[in-house]
Amino acid sequence: MRTLRSRCRKIRMIFALLVIGYFSFTLCGLASAQSGDQALRKRILALESENQALRKLLREIQATLANVPPEIRPSGESNLRLRIVVEPGDWGSSSLADTTKVCVSTASAFIPYLNANDYAPLLISNDASGPITLYRRGPNNEHLVRLNTGDRAWAQLAFQFSHELCHILCNYRNVKNPQLWFEETLCECASLFALRRMAETWKTDAPYSNWTSYSSALNDYATQRMKALQGDEESAEEIYVANRSKLESSGTDRELNNRLAGKLLPLFEKDPTAWEAVQYLNRGSVEENGDFQSYLQGWYERVPEQKKAFVVHVGKKFGFSVRAE
Repeated sequence: MRTLRSRCRKIRMIFALLVIGYFSFTLCGLASAQSGDQALRKRILALESENQALRKLLREIQATLANVPPEIRPSGESNLRLRIVVEPGDWGSSSLADTTKVCVSTASAFIPYLNANDYAPLLISNDASGPITLYRRGPNNEHLVRLNTGDRAWAQLAFQFSHELCHILCNYRNVKNPQLWFEETLCECASLFALRRMAETWKTDAPYSNWTSYSSALNDYATQRMKALQGDEESAEEIYVANRSKLESSGTDRELNNRLAGKLLPLFEKDPTAWEAVQYLNRGSVEENGDFQSYLQGWYERVPEQKKAFVVHVGKKFGFSVRAE
C-alpha cells in the first residue's frame, strides 16, 4: 500500500511537473510570439516607410521621363541628335518641365550649326559644386552636367548650361593642357552668344507664349556680363602676349576668359556656322597642347575645308599663322 501511495505521489509529482512544464512552455511560447509580433510590426512599419520612399522616387522618375524631350534635331539635312534629361533635385521654384524647356532652348542656339551623327545624352543635376561637367560619364555614357541655379533664374540657367554644353562640343578631356584657357574662352563666348540669341528668339518664339517678356532679362544678363569689356582697347593678341604665362598656368582666369571671349564673340555672331569648327578641338595628340601654335595648327588640320578660313582668322586674332602643310 505504501509502495502504491509512493508510486501515486511520484506519478502526481511527475504529472504536476509535466503540467508546470507545459504551462511554462506555453507561456514562453506566448511571450516569444508576442516578441515576434512586435518585431513583425516594426518590420511592417519599416517596409511601409520604404515603400512610400520608393513610390515617391518612382513618381519623380516618371515625372522626369515625362519631361524628357525627343532628340533635338535642326532643320536641314544634319543628323545631329541630342538628348537632355534634367534630374529631380533642389531646383527651387523651377519645375523640371520648365528647366528642361530652357535647356532645350539654350541648346537650340547652337544645334543648327553643328555637324555630328550623335551625342551622348546630357544628364543635368543641380548641385552646389556646379556649374561643372564631370570627366567621368554616367552608367549609360551620359555627360554629367552639374548646374547651380534655381527659382526660375532662366538667364543664369542658360548662361551656365551653354558654357557646359560648349565644353562637351569641344571634346573636353582630362589631360594636361596648358591651352585649356582657349576652351574656357570659347565657353564664355558660347554663354554670351546663347543669351543674346535667345533674347531675340524669345521675343516671338519663347518656350511658352507667356515667357516672351523674359527676353529682356536674357539680354540684360548678357549686357551686364559684357559691361566689364567696355573701353577695353587691347586686342586679343595684346591680351594674350601680356598674360600668356597666367593663361597657361590657370585656364580658368574668368576675367581674362571674359575679355578674350568679347574679342571672339563678333566672329561667331557674324558667322554662327563657325560653331561647327569647335567640334574638332581636343581630338589630336596631347603633345599638340604644349604651345598655342601647335594647338591651333592641329585644330586647323582637323576641321572641314569650309571651316579652315575661320581657324586662320582666329589664329590671326592672337598673332599666329596657321597654314596647310
